[in-house]
Amino acid sequence: MTLWRKTLLCCFGTGAALSVASEAQASGFATARFGGEHGHPTTDNPTAIYYNPAGIAEDTPGFEKKFWRVKIFADANVALRWASWSHQQSPKDVPEPDDAQGANSGTAELFNVVTAPMAGATFQVENFGVGLGWFVPFGGQSVYDQNDSFRDNPNYAGPVDGVQRWHSIQGVIRSMYFSLAAAYDILDRVSIGASFNMVKSDVDTLRARTADGSNNLATEGRSWIDVGGWHAAFGVGVIGEVAEEKVWIGASYQARPGLGEMHLSGTLSTNLSGSVSKQEVKLIQELPDVFRMGVRARPVEKVEIRVFGDVTTWGTFDNQCVITADKDECPVAEDGSADPASGILINIARNWGTAFGVRAGGSYWVIPEVELYLGAGYDSNAIPDETLEIALTDFHKANVAGGVRFSTGELFAAALTYTHFFYAPRDTTGESIHPDFEPPTRSPDSGGEYTQTIGVVNVNAQFSF
Repeated sequence: MTLWRKTLLCCFGTGAALSVASEAQASGFATARFGGEHGHPTTDNPTAIYYNPAGIAEDTPGFEKKFWRVKIFADANVALRWASWSHQQSPKDVPEPDDAQGANSGTAELFNVVTAPMAGATFQVENFGVGLGWFVPFGGQSVYDQNDSFRDNPNYAGPVDGVQRWHSIQGVIRSMYFSLAAAYDILDRVSIGASFNMVKSDVDTLRARTADGSNNLATEGRSWIDVGGWHAAFGVGVIGEVAEEKVWIGASYQARPGLGEMHLSGTLSTNLSGSVSKQEVKLIQELPDVFRMGVRARPVEKVEIRVFGDVTTWGTFDNQCVITADKDECPVAEDGSADPASGILINIARNWGTAFGVRAGGSYWVIPEVELYLGAGYDSNAIPDETLEIALTDFHKANVAGGVRFSTGELFAAALTYTHFFYAPRDTTGESIHPDFEPPTRSPDSGGEYTQTIGVVNVNAQFSF
């Protein structure tokens, strides 16, 4: 093993510590699938704290009317993700040396199993409800397979981390919510609610990098950013019971964390051409707002139909900019360049766009204690071809779900759901604009063939008394 490789592992061997998160199951890297088929903007279980806070004041059809009621909800998603990226040598790439063919071209693959938990509780007194919740509606994680043909290579230590390493070796991006919500049901027909969220966001990623933003093997190094921060946000919602215990219409709005730009503080560690450094930095990014609307109907006692959708303003996610800790802005020129005095160290162009999703499903109660349900949906793509890269991917996607829920009257219920996501393959060969920028925005060509499929097992349980 070369001295370069030993130094690299010493500096970054503990980098990109992984945590619970899930890859995109909606648009962008949104992962709000907690509650399974019963997580939606007209729900009356504790997932309403996020999907529509008005729901925590809603009574569950068939439940006995009580002066007070407590609902405790626990949920977990287990996601099995398969993904690949194939990249061929591009005119924008630095040519591979004769003794390093396949270092920057070929196919990168992963199979990851990740989990995303959620917990919530609500307390209702007549028409008033309050709730507490913990969930992760935004998150992504990836750990790619290594390129065994370069294992212990005496001349080129970096390519063992895979052809995708210039964009991601491993890492996590996550926003975790701690929420307090309140709602009031006016005359048992219209519920209004609001939530206050404290959001803990983290970005922890390791990737290959050179000082000029190219994929030159001769100067290949590593860059590890580990930053985090707390930001406030809020949500509001309304649910109207159009026909008593028959038809509900709901709408909600979740504001972006920080209500604008987020500044995450931490460290940037680099190893560039043998020069190792670690400095205090900030990462600036801006997450989206989410608008939801849905209808739930019970035409007969044993049947429920649900239709709902969302719009997510991913157009706010223009870039991710890393600056020195003493700066507060990211003044990047259109060509990606920046004044050295600006303190900008790395800038990743995103240029995402607004996306939407629609979903429909239904339930059938075989007996009062056993509910069977199905669902299907579509989510649009938020990422344009020119800035798509392997660290954060998105696709046009469809999904189908099926499951069963068992209950013992009002006291306890448990549900099991399987959802499969089908992603339309993408080929962005020749489209990437990342190498066209000037440093510090330049990065290697991310064009290529992208594929992905995800299966998600959701389990949840509710206690009510």
